[in-house]
Amino acid sequence: RGSARPRSLGMLAAIACAMCLTLGRATGLPRVSTVGRKAATIPPHGVVWRRGVPSTFPRRMGGYAQLPKANLPEGAARPKLVVFDLDNTMWTPELYQLRRKPQPGLDINLFRGAQAALKELATDKAWKGTKVAAASRTEDVDWANQLLGEFTIAPGRVMRQVFAQTEIYPGGKKRHFEQLKKGTGIKYEDMIFFDDSTFNTRDIEKMGVLCVLCPRGLTTEIWEHGLNEYARMKEEGEKWMGRTVSLRGASARARRRR
Repeated sequence: RGSARPRSLGMLAAIACAMCLTLGRATGLPRVSTVGRKAATIPPHGVVWRRGVPSTFPRRMGGYAQLPKANLPEGAARPKLVVFDLDNTMWTPELYQLRRKPQPGLDINLFRGAQAALKELATDKAWKGTKVAAASRTEDVDWANQLLGEFTIAPGRVMRQVFAQTEIYPGGKKRHFEQLKKGTGIKYEDMIFFDDSTFNTRDIEKMGVLCVLCPRGLTTEIWEHGLNEYARMKEEGEKWMGRTVSLRGASARARRRR
């Protein structure tokens, strides 16, 4: 009897582990990397990179050509300035979670939606009149700037080449946007901002900027939804663009209408 109990506990533990693995495969739960100060979550829609070049991505998805573009109505209004947060919006994990200088693909990954958005902005002629900027509160400024020069977002193009202006330093996002307006000459109502935190979007929507929430990083669906919301509001003649929209909120409204 004394040995039966440990064996029973061992069997229960094995069954529990098998159930967790099965659940993870079925639901697409995040994989976990042990690199860095603490476990870093790599979402299912993340892109795996190595030395600044996508490795498994081209094999699985057919390369850069397979990255989807946002589906917008013909003649839709487009923002004059697209602003992206960095940590947990463009890449994962957040820089504060790492204890060493990050290497793309080994310590940190670019979200697939982020690459799709940047590639579209960099290569699609429809975006010729739009500028792109980064607004980040990270304290790891040097690491962030390093990654902008290392992540490849299209053949022969790295992130830094897409950004017209970068505001990367600790402090409130309000200061970032004041500098962006000053540097670009673009009005707040002609901007769109993608960020993972309502802590940031609450401040920026008060300035008259349309904010798009990316709670688990930028996806292609969130990118398209945000642009369509911007186009819809402009078409309806909205004078005040300051609000935060989310894909989850749009889905909930659609269900209520049914």
